[in-house]
Amino acid sequence: MATIKQIGSLLEKSFDKWDYKKAIKLSDNESKTRDYLIEPFFNLLGYNKMDHYSHEYSLRNTKGSVRKVDMVVTLNRKNPIMLIECKKATSNLTKSHFKQLSKYFDHHKESKIGILTNGVVYEFYTVKWNNSKSLCEEPFLVFDLRDFTRSDLEDIANFHLQLFNVKDILEISEETYFLNDFNIALTKTLFPASDELLKMIYQNMGGKRATESKNKRLRKLLNSVSLHEAIEKIKVLEGRQSSSGIFTTAEEQKSFQIIKTILVMNPRLKIHCDRFGYRDYKGQFKILVDDMPSKEICNLSLSTSTNSIVIDGVSYSLEKVSTFELSKYKKKLVDSALKQV
Repeated sequence: MATIKQIGSLLEKSFDKWDYKKAIKLSDNESKTRDYLIEPFFNLLGYNKMDHYSHEYSLRNTKGSVRKVDMVVTLNRKNPIMLIECKKATSNLTKSHFKQLSKYFDHHKESKIGILTNGVVYEFYTVKWNNSKSLCEEPFLVFDLRDFTRSDLEDIANFHLQLFNVKDILEISEETYFLNDFNIALTKTLFPASDELLKMIYQNMGGKRATESKNKRLRKLLNSVSLHEAIEKIKVLEGRQSSSGIFTTAEEQKSFQIIKTILVMNPRLKIHCDRFGYRDYKGQFKILVDDMPSKEICNLSLSTSTNSIVIDGVSYSLEKVSTFELSKYKKKLVDSALKQV
């Protein structure tokens, strides 16, 4: 089976040969956009019209009403697995267009992946992590023909016919949405600060009973400057926890956050969330339970040239540090963690 890197290389060569800039100029209506841009895009991903996709597909809901979908992708001529809303190349994609796409899922809940595109920009959506009946309002992946990198090609390689697995895509997008919602929730929690948060801060300061005047004073202090100072102190504490004095890189911190999120999505591991941590050694970044080297979940070796992850003594090569890539080892990571908690 081909790897993401191999498919990425294949796509890079194919995109070099495809004069999509000329195709953009020719796509002045929705029909031409579909013919000159959208179909060729999916052809490059290994799909063909006879076996894998069709136009103006009819979706019928339980009440009998019918809604036409611009384009659907099927596998082995079964039910649609991806629903696609197509717009002309000269149109900017809007929230109104997204609403059109999301309504398709009211008629066909079996489809879990939606794509909104004008043939130039491709926005990939899946259902919400906390509501499988609704499409998430934000795309978990965006690809732009006018501005893409090799890394972007490797991201869409996951949708290539040779690699496509709907279960894997859903798990990966769920992690992405979960992390995004966490960051939004954390920001909302910190600013503007709630009375509960101010009470916790005041108690950690040694205060006895918070008053309105004290809360006003704390609110003035809780700002981007004080939060930045707190982050710098947290970095020092994390460095001490590693017992090595080695500076933990942003890439290593990112890998820890992704893996921790993968673990806590498992119901049996969620209750152990606070027990997961890491130690940074020279050449190795270990993710542990209870900060004990004997309770290793995995260890990573990240460098500018090669990346790898070791789980239960077996080393696996990583194309890059990303949710897509690390989620491939979800079961192995969960199994390893369950042995240590």
